[in-house]
Amino acid sequence: MSEEFIREVDEDLRHQQMKNLWKKYGSYVIAFLVGTVLFVAGNVSLRNYNEGQYAKVADQYSAVEQSVTANDMDDALKKLGLLSDTDVVGYKILAAFREADIELSRNNNQKAVAVLDKLSKASDVDQYYRDLSALKAGMIILDDATFDDAQSRLTPLTIEGNPWKYMAKELLAMAAIKNGNMAEAKEILTQLEQDLEAPQDVKDRAKNFRSVID
Repeated sequence: MSEEFIREVDEDLRHQQMKNLWKKYGSYVIAFLVGTVLFVAGNVSLRNYNEGQYAKVADQYSAVEQSVTANDMDDALKKLGLLSDTDVVGYKILAAFREADIELSRNNNQKAVAVLDKLSKASDVDQYYRDLSALKAGMIILDDATFDDAQSRLTPLTIEGNPWKYMAKELLAMAAIKNGNMAEAKEILTQLEQDLEAPQDVKDRAKNFRSVID
């Protein structure tokens, strides 16, 4: 059995291991994002809006969810369009994430990213949620983007103090792996594994991915 054949088999096995790891941990990332967004409306400040104005927008968003439940996505998107520029910030955020999810379900990834990019640049939205939208956009492009593109989107989220720092670094490592930049991936994963302040589950994932690369 030739050394070249053995290398090819070994490379295939490593690729499969990485795919399995990403499938396993990718669902964790998605679940985390969804869980976070569910609390937006209750936690974003609604200053300067009386109860009547808030109730009107809440009813509009409720109508969106009714259309989604009825599987009438065209109607849901039409109603979401009316909410995209609302001054009730909590529902602006919810509407953007819902619209992005609908576009994703239709495999319209570029439209989903465009919606999230718009939210990430909205000056009236808290930075926490702007960064969250940028993180989700970065996750969506992961399969098709070059490493440079992923890096330009995710690196600003990896700065000290950013609440999405560790997730952004994990996604950046995945982008490096998917683009064959193993040295960069190994460096990022090693940093995560050795970060004394990183959550233990983050360190464990970094160790698992790095073991496949080594």
